[in-house]
Amino acid sequence: MTISLSTGSASLDAYSLRSEPLSVEKVTTTPAASNAAPKEADTSIHLDLSPLARGIASASEKAGNTQEAKNAKIDESDFPMEIKELLKRIVEYREKLKEKQQELEDVMRDQSLSDEQRQVKLDALQQEINSLNSALQEAMGQLNKLVAQMDLDDGAVIEMVSLAMA
Repeated sequence: MTISLSTGSASLDAYSLRSEPLSVEKVTTTPAASNAAPKEADTSIHLDLSPLARGIASASEKAGNTQEAKNAKIDESDFPMEIKELLKRIVEYREKLKEKQQELEDVMRDQSLSDEQRQVKLDALQQEINSLNSALQEAMGQLNKLVAQMDLDDGAVIEMVSLAMA
């Protein structure tokens, strides 16, 4: 049995990254109530999320998205220690990838950098992302081997994938 998980990797072309939200139906700004003079009034942003986005956000909050919470869920599972350690590494690599991709987007938006400085930082981040993707693929390959050797049932494989993708 083969397990396939998305690593979240994507083309890192500097021009293809987007900074606007994809699942927002409506964005409005309204003056916030304040005791300050009208000229100094703050504005607040109201987002109406699609039902799917609200469901994902709610599930994420309930599931506990901290690294410790994810590791605790893995530890609570009935998998052998070797699989638990691989699952923890996979989750860690995925989290680091998200962080590096966010850093990449931040560098692209940083107007204080010259084009040369931006390119140097982008190249370094892309190299780190490539290394993390390689490590993630290696861990996934090891997990596939273990699953094949242990001949786990479909329910166990589904639980394992769920833990890895949390």
